[in-house]
Amino acid sequence: MKKLILLLVFFAQISFAQTVSNPANQALDPSFALKSNGDVVLSWVEKSANGVLFFRKVNQGPAEQVPIDKKASTHAEGMPKLAYKADGTCILLYEMNRPTAASRFNGDLLYAMEVNGVWQKPQHIHQDTAAGLSHSFGKIISLPNGQVGAYWLDVKVGPKGRTLVTASTAPGLGFGDMKILDKQTCECCRIDALADTKGNVDVIYRDLNDKGERDMGYIHSNDFGKTYTESVPLYEDHWKVNACPHAGPSLVRGSKGLEAAWYTGAEGSSGVKWAYQGSKKMILHLLGDKIRMPQLASNPKGETALVFAEIKQEGDRYYKQIGFVVKDLSGKLTKSYVSDPAFDCSYPAIKWGGKSWIIAYEAVKEEVNQVVQVISK
Repeated sequence: MKKLILLLVFFAQISFAQTVSNPANQALDPSFALKSNGDVVLSWVEKSANGVLFFRKVNQGPAEQVPIDKKASTHAEGMPKLAYKADGTCILLYEMNRPTAASRFNGDLLYAMEVNGVWQKPQHIHQDTAAGLSHSFGKIISLPNGQVGAYWLDVKVGPKGRTLVTASTAPGLGFGDMKILDKQTCECCRIDALADTKGNVDVIYRDLNDKGERDMGYIHSNDFGKTYTESVPLYEDHWKVNACPHAGPSLVRGSKGLEAAWYTGAEGSSGVKWAYQGSKKMILHLLGDKIRMPQLASNPKGETALVFAEIKQEGDRYYKQIGFVVKDLSGKLTKSYVSDPAFDCSYPAIKWGGKSWIIAYEAVKEEVNQVVQVISK
């Protein structure tokens, strides 16, 4: 097995960049999770000759393989991901394709639990396991009661779109019954959700209204997820498109409340938007179709940070570079780039690591996909 490659990239905001994946495989789908003790866990997928492999890395520790089905789905909007209960139980959520003659997009959503270091047999998170149905685009988060909550897109119940549903674990158990939160959403974008100790649970997703507009929908609970508000538009872009954008939103809690970032293709205002949820005041609008894949993070200082992928051109070569914007307490924005322009980079993820921002992304060069982790200053 080849040794991991160490890449040193010199940008103003970077201490070092390191390839964490095995260069012998095709690596993709970086994602972050947080343990109750504050440890940051980076996970990613590697495609090998033996099928799909899944890895996690705690803080600056070594990569550890996590068992997953060799045929698990690996698309970026519904990538495999981890979350932790307060007692240390790790939960892996992933998709399995089950195509039928009617639709090649049908599939199941499964989860497995690691209890006291032992991985248990995967289970369906949904009760209906009949073939020909679609359960996908899952999101899992740690809840303040020590459990894990899940949000995903489930089967169609109305004239168009799909349903947004939720379920949560119980002490010593996996996920219970699901409940519907929205009966008509966009069919194919990732979901984001946050929970705090005061009972607030906030969920953001790409909605689908009766006009065919696919703008961000927002729902809220103030009783730890027992009940939720009706869906309202987070921001009315009025993007009407008869297709799946495959571009979900990101949500964080900043010093002045919730902040969201998302991509819109709305005519005249396309690009990545970063705005406050309550006032809908725009923090930043990165204009144009060349800016995609926004992800947000926040830290205890009250700062928030945005990463994104930007398409650039050098002669006949097109590539994507990872942008990084930090907003300080005064609202000042500082922008830099954190990826080597020699690589084509995409699907960034970001987390506060206690002392610095940790960023991970896919980097492609000479047909080799790597997952790179960056530690900012």
